[in-house]
Amino acid sequence: MKVAFWSNGRGKSCVTSNLACISVLSILSSHNQSKTILFENHKNIINLGSTLANDQWNQEVKESGSYVVNRGLGRIFRSVESGETLSKEAFFHFADGYLGERLFYLSTGNISNSDLMEYQMDRDCVPTMNYLEQYGEYVFVDTSSAPLISSRKILQQADLVVVNLSQNKQMLTHFFRNYSSIREKAFYLLGDYDATAGLTKSKIMKNYQIKGNRIGIIPHNVGFLDAVSEGNLIPFLLKNYNCERENENYAFMQSAKEAVELFHTNLEMRMTGNCL
Repeated sequence: MKVAFWSNGRGKSCVTSNLACISVLSILSSHNQSKTILFENHKNIINLGSTLANDQWNQEVKESGSYVVNRGLGRIFRSVESGETLSKEAFFHFADGYLGERLFYLSTGNISNSDLMEYQMDRDCVPTMNYLEQYGEYVFVDTSSAPLISSRKILQQADLVVVNLSQNKQMLTHFFRNYSSIREKAFYLLGDYDATAGLTKSKIMKNYQIKGNRIGIIPHNVGFLDAVSEGNLIPFLLKNYNCERENENYAFMQSAKEAVELFHTNLEMRMTGNCL
């Protein structure tokens, strides 16, 4: 299953942190051994790799084949272009593995600059997404909101698009007026959600005709934001996953876990061809 996480506004809708949160909680809430592969179609200082875990936690949550020189997304591009089929063992050595090797991140560190990145993405993003489905049940892409050709291709190819919305009237109106094709396969996510803002979840649902089972929230939470910026997201979510009601992170975790349940319901409906 191919899932694009995307927003129509740059830097406004927490796409990277939302994707990281959903991917980690999906694994923590799952009783099967499904694998999820993550990558992004753009270069950024703050990326999925910097969010998931820092060096302090590598020994506990990350299993990486650091002895492999040519690794990450660039190595996968090479396999796609040459028609090489990697063994699963070889593939997993080229990625950064987390959570008992159930979550894998393909970094862009070995791709020298943004122009080269987009050139390769434009050429290879669709076959790469298909290629990666050999190695994981889910492929999640952090998709740039910039007008890149590769972003358009990824959105077209994705089985589900997680549209990351903000509580901003102009941005909401812009999306619902201009992206009807995405709406057909969209699950909506409100990141850094502020329940005291004028545009609440219920108002957004009413104003833009969104069904309750197609929208989730990741609430504003200082601990979560600190964990994202410090590369402690996985430890933060592990620590608080089963926290008690009196814990300051309880409400955040309940909402985030509910968002994950709704997300997977939408995934399953897309897999079976049913409409929500």
